[in-house]
Amino acid sequence: MKRKMILLNLVLATLAGGLGWTLRQRWIEGQARERAIFVTAARRMALLPPPPLVAPKTVAPAEYLEVAQKTLFSKDRNPNVIVEPEKPKPEPPMPALPAYYGQMTLFDPVVFLALGGASQKSYHPGDQVGPFELVGFDRDKITLAWNGKTVERKLEELTPKEVVPQVAQAPVAQAAPPATPQVKSIGSAPDSNSDKGPMGVDMGANLYACKTGEASPNGTVANGYKKVIVRGLMGESCHWEQAK
Repeated sequence: MKRKMILLNLVLATLAGGLGWTLRQRWIEGQARERAIFVTAARRMALLPPPPLVAPKTVAPAEYLEVAQKTLFSKDRNPNVIVEPEKPKPEPPMPALPAYYGQMTLFDPVVFLALGGASQKSYHPGDQVGPFELVGFDRDKITLAWNGKTVERKLEELTPKEVVPQVAQAPVAQAAPPATPQVKSIGSAPDSNSDKGPMGVDMGANLYACKTGEASPNGTVANGYKKVIVRGLMGESCHWEQAK
């Protein structure tokens, strides 16, 4: 029995040794094949040219603009300078408008104006009336130009208002002296605003302009003067002339 066991152990030991030697031979062959593969690949790579070198990208300052703008402690973090628009200059006040004293449209249309309390003068469309330019006029309104703007006013607005002098009343205790009657000659020119009646401003050559809004008919005689209404191409013109 012991012999069999010894023989069996020898057989097993012999098999184990043979198996170990076989495995070692296979491992050595595998290492040799792997080494041969690496050597062949290295020889092939040695025959190929090396890959070209890629130059590094040039740094552009604009690429870091966002970084500079978001840096809180950088003075130039916002390159967009906000320029406030210039405030418009205030428009100068419009000067006083000229006063209207009448017009004539018989032959050459003219209008009689006075500026700043000066004496009245005749003006044609296109003439300069102080700082204003006379654009045109008719029986209802007058149009002026100032500072590139058009100023339109009705004749009633530019007609000077006549100031009626106030008579101071005498004390009750004192008796007022009797008034001396004034004799007014017919056919003489009126000498004051109170004697003009329906007549307006003096136009010279014994002619007086008609007052605005005066509605007496043509041919009316007052204070020795006769009302004449002439109808022309530019409309009606009205004046008072000495009655013959």
